[in-house]
Amino acid sequence: MKRIKPVLCRTACGMLAAALLAPALLAPAFADYKSDWEQAEKELAEEKEKYEQIESSKDKAQAQKQSLKNQQSIILDQISQSIEQIQQKELEIANQEQVIAEKQAQIDERWGDFKDRMQAMQVMHDSGAVAMITSAQSLYDLLTFSSTLQQVSEKDTEVLEEMNAQKAELEAEKQELEQAMAELESAKAALEDKSDQLSANIQAQDATISKLDADAKAQEQVVAEKQKIADEAEAAYEQWVRQNASSGSGECAEGFIWPLPGAGRVTTEFGADQWVNGVFSSGHKGLDIAIAGGTPIYAAHNGTVAATTGHSSYGNVVMIDNGDGIATLYAHMQSPGAIVSVGQTVTQGQVIGYVGSTGNSSGNHLHFEVRVNGVRQNPRNYISPP
Repeated sequence: MKRIKPVLCRTACGMLAAALLAPALLAPAFADYKSDWEQAEKELAEEKEKYEQIESSKDKAQAQKQSLKNQQSIILDQISQSIEQIQQKELEIANQEQVIAEKQAQIDERWGDFKDRMQAMQVMHDSGAVAMITSAQSLYDLLTFSSTLQQVSEKDTEVLEEMNAQKAELEAEKQELEQAMAELESAKAALEDKSDQLSANIQAQDATISKLDADAKAQEQVVAEKQKIADEAEAAYEQWVRQNASSGSGECAEGFIWPLPGAGRVTTEFGADQWVNGVFSSGHKGLDIAIAGGTPIYAAHNGTVAATTGHSSYGNVVMIDNGDGIATLYAHMQSPGAIVSVGQTVTQGQVIGYVGSTGNSSGNHLHFEVRVNGVRQNPRNYISPP
């Protein structure tokens, strides 16, 4: 583990800082400030969770609405296809009726010709049989006449029977077309009923989404108010820490070590701008070092644990007062957080927690800060990778 010693100092300096810090850490006000901040952070986290639940419900409602709209789109396409099929059947039925009418006209014409011949025969052969023939009023009567008439009209009878059979077949085909069209119309009506139901469901989802939008906006206000309270509690807590921690020139240091067993990968430098989970932040206040979750975190220098707490942004945090006004902060530790406690003396290289991704973090990493008299400094002035 590489050390950097930018400035050397008397050993007594560190001893004096520790002596000044110890009683301050035991002051009753510490618990009050810390408790207020942690309670504010807890309430903030609860309200944020409520907001996220509302947003999640809204996302689900919107997804359900889109699913309903997709279903309706498919059904509307099916209705459109049904209309085209019905129109096609109507055209086929009209064509079939035209063919039947033409066949009936042929039958009527053939029947008229036959009757004309029979009338001619009556004129030529005025007899009872011919009179019977000419008195026939239908095909049925004609076909039941005597065998003599059948011999005379056999050919015409065969033609008429064939034509009537053709007509009957055409009418049967027409009935089939009408039945098919009726089924199409029934299916179309069922699809229209389903489309109407989907429209009602979509309207219901719109109402749900509108309500959730209103709930989200109201909850945003609650979160903003809780955030303000948490920020004020944090500021009060940090002010107390600064006032009661050791103070000095910031140069009284025997050297700091890299706070991890491996170099990791520095993803964000001190002072850099960054986007975290879609939120823009300028002037990064520390050094972000990406490394595997569960990696042990070392105390970069001897000191006394000034704080161990949870934070909406930093996640699980440990802050160590290293004396002479210098403090180091280690953030985003995995749950359950620190393995040290407030007031505990730690030595350089001691494991104080493990790398995680708690708080506002997009992946496992250590956020490391160096503060001198409460002012954040570039950590690279104190540490460098092994």
